[in-house]
Amino acid sequence: MKFSIGVILITQILFNAVNTVFAFELNTSISKNKVELKELISLCGQKYKANEMDSALFYINAALDKAQHVQDSHLFLVCYNYKGVILKEQSKYDLCLQAYNDALRYLPKEEYNINRLKLLLNIAIVHRKQGQFSKALLVLDNTLKNSESYPKSKTLASCFDEFGMILKNEKSERALLFLNKALEMRKELGNKRSIAKSYTNLGSFYNMRKNYSKALFYYKKSLELNEELKYRKSISVVCTNIGNLYLKIEKIDSAQIYYNRSLDIKEVIGDRNGEAVVCTSMGELYAMNKEYKKAENYLMRANRIAEEIEVLYLQQEINLQLKNLYAAQSKGKEALAYYDKYISIKDSIFNTENMQHMQEMETRYQTREKEQKIEVLNIEKEAKEKESFYMKIVLGVFLFSLLPIGFFVKQRQKTRILKERVAASNRECTKLGMELHDSISGSLTYLYRSMEKESVEDSFVDQLRQVSDEVRGISHQLNMTAIANQEFRDALSDSLQLDHFPDDIDLKIYVPDGFEIDDYEKKINLIRIVQELKTNSLKHGNASSIVISFSRLQNKVGLEYTDNGIGFDMKEAKKGNGLININERVELLSGKLDWQTSPGNGVSFHLTV
Repeated sequence: MKFSIGVILITQILFNAVNTVFAFELNTSISKNKVELKELISLCGQKYKANEMDSALFYINAALDKAQHVQDSHLFLVCYNYKGVILKEQSKYDLCLQAYNDALRYLPKEEYNINRLKLLLNIAIVHRKQGQFSKALLVLDNTLKNSESYPKSKTLASCFDEFGMILKNEKSERALLFLNKALEMRKELGNKRSIAKSYTNLGSFYNMRKNYSKALFYYKKSLELNEELKYRKSISVVCTNIGNLYLKIEKIDSAQIYYNRSLDIKEVIGDRNGEAVVCTSMGELYAMNKEYKKAENYLMRANRIAEEIEVLYLQQEINLQLKNLYAAQSKGKEALAYYDKYISIKDSIFNTENMQHMQEMETRYQTREKEQKIEVLNIEKEAKEKESFYMKIVLGVFLFSLLPIGFFVKQRQKTRILKERVAASNRECTKLGMELHDSISGSLTYLYRSMEKESVEDSFVDQLRQVSDEVRGISHQLNMTAIANQEFRDALSDSLQLDHFPDDIDLKIYVPDGFEIDDYEKKINLIRIVQELKTNSLKHGNASSIVISFSRLQNKVGLEYTDNGIGFDMKEAKKGNGLININERVELLSGKLDWQTSPGNGVSFHLTV
């Protein structure tokens, strides 16, 4: 008996010893991984400051792999936040948003601490850089409300600043209010780097308003602070801004000084994208000054960099500048070659965006189809349950209950058919637009360029070029995917072909600042309604004046369209395809419509959806 107890005690002691050794080794391993993880984060920071973004991303991805073994939520948060910042610098905005949202997962949902606010602010900045201003404002509004817990904080000041930048892009006068609020708060906090950023943003605001003296004042205040802080990246940005301003007002020598300074810094810090941008501006500067050889050297240098870093938008701008440069020297062959490249890149960008959004729309369509099928199944299930219930009570009550169900099913069937017809119409428009763009427009372009080479009469070539541009414009106008992808104001402008609108028609368009329609089906159908109305006014109404006005009241959108044409008889017009298309789209939108027209009295169209 004593022997057995002894064996048990010895076994227990050995077991505890093994557990202690194992725990020690585990803690040692975790501690070692933490040290290595922090070293990787530190290396990432060093590469980021040196503007070596690819290397910085490599180290932060290695850090995230290491973080899996440490299971420290704070370090996960740091890694994902760093990754988001790096991807933002590389303009990889979708991946950047993914990283920021991954970081949010490691924060308690019920807490609105300063880390959450910083992440939300970064997400808003990315949306602004993507041009998605409405999304950015929604995130900022949420951030601003919860920033009140941190009065006079850097985050709150940054929220004001970001609000100002978005409103500036939307050309709203309220932008100045928020930019000044941010500046005042940053001055109170004494953060010089942030104050310099506020000065730069105020300079951009006044530059956009063409108040160049005030813009220059704020740019130079920003430059002074950044020079004091020896923050080279911001110095180069401000120098570029000042160079651009001087170029606008044609002070060539002053612009050249600031461009050269910016270019020197960008070469040192390895900012290849920035280097290409400044070289492009230098090319434009020397072209204006008729120093064509220098202009050519800078534009060629910019083009090489843009091709190396594969930035299509930059390549597009540079090829257009090269075309203009050679055209100014009457070098038709070279000008034509670069114009071909410009068109090719422009079409490549258009087709890439078009394909991406076609895929997005297809995914949305499939999702909605699945949701509708589930909804139908649920309705059928509910109807069967009700049927069973009412059968037990009384057959008459059951039959009475079938009436609203029958009406609902009939209405649903009618709506489904209407949706399919409108969707088919939109698909046909998009298909026709792409065919015009890819075949007829290309053939016309080839034809007038061939005639240019054969020295055909200039007036005829110009007319043919104009026809080619109009066909290209019509193709973009018909492409519903491209329209859905644009901001509302730009989509409306393209769909009405304002660049080719008749000069003898007095057209007025009123769209409020910040007006946007997030529902892409509503957006497309409203724009198609305006297109139909415009066609009727010009083709049948002989109108000389058209007024189009959009408004928003709470969650409703209002459209008012009037012209001074000859009007029409509503009873007769109901037979026409134009009015049928408009009424179908209004019905699909569940809109409230009011037509006012009669022969000789123009058209007044009021729609609320």
